[in-house]
Amino acid sequence: MTSRRELKNYAKQAMSGKYGILILAFVAVQALALISSMISSALFPGEETIDIVLSYAFTFILTLLINVVAAGMNYMYLNIARGKVYSLNDLFYFYRHHPDRVIVAGFFMAVLNLLTMLPYTIYSNANLPGEDASVEVLITWLYTGVVLMIVGMIVYQILVIPLEMTYYILADKPELKSTEAMKESLEMMHGNFGRYLMLKISFIPLMFLSVFTFYIALLWIFPYMAMTEVMFYRDLTGELKVQKEEEERVARDYVNPMFDSYSQSEQPQEDQTHPQQFWRVPEESVSYENEDEQNVTDNTEMQNVQADMDDKKEQNDSAPKEEEEDNEPKPWDEYFDSLK
Repeated sequence: MTSRRELKNYAKQAMSGKYGILILAFVAVQALALISSMISSALFPGEETIDIVLSYAFTFILTLLINVVAAGMNYMYLNIARGKVYSLNDLFYFYRHHPDRVIVAGFFMAVLNLLTMLPYTIYSNANLPGEDASVEVLITWLYTGVVLMIVGMIVYQILVIPLEMTYYILADKPELKSTEAMKESLEMMHGNFGRYLMLKISFIPLMFLSVFTFYIALLWIFPYMAMTEVMFYRDLTGELKVQKEEEERVARDYVNPMFDSYSQSEQPQEDQTHPQQFWRVPEESVSYENEDEQNVTDNTEMQNVQADMDDKKEQNDSAPKEEEEDNEPKPWDEYFDSLK
């Protein structure tokens, strides 16, 4: 399995030079969500229960339609991660290829989101402070509403994790039905729930730091998160493993020729020159007609060796005698002594 750091590195590599279109696609999806909320508020401005219910119902339907565009953004991210051709037209890919399947899958996720956010929705509308409410009441209402909203979002993000791969699966396998894609997502995330949760949690510090940029950094952080999730999906399918093996093979093919052999110019001087080769001439073997002849020859050789040894011994013995003879007095020695 690929580590979180490697997944993020792959995401950065895929996003390099493409931040403009990634941010533009993210802004387009968020703008559609904002516009749908504004339209819902404009059509149902009342504070009565019926107006609130109709407003949420209308927003729910628009959310399903916008999810088709969001799924198209995932398709575009997949194309970028795989080095394929991509464009903003990818946002409408699922409108041209079985949008009903994305809508059905999005329906389950939207219902799950509605249920997790229901406590916040009920509290914020049922306990809405009046115009004459005190500051303490407003602060309490606001604080409680924010806590319920955050808790609902966290619970939703945890519960929806097993279904997170559904849109990617539908992008790769458009022939699957929505229920089949969700089932495959559940199987794919089995045993990887904790890894994916920790991956999402690892982006929280960046979100806190975005406060110092007046949340402008979120325009980069959210696409970065989405691309990292794409890499997580590719890791689950085995694509990243194949990609890493291919990169290692290319690197090995590039490096190995540099060490396999020296070029002629890089070889040492003694390797470039070819010294003359010497060899011994094999001695001719002597053949004998019979064993007696061989024995006679061997005896003769032994006698010759013995004779050589005797000659050397006589020479050594004669050397001291010569020295002794040289030490005897000579007749002319007396003449030279008389001159002295």
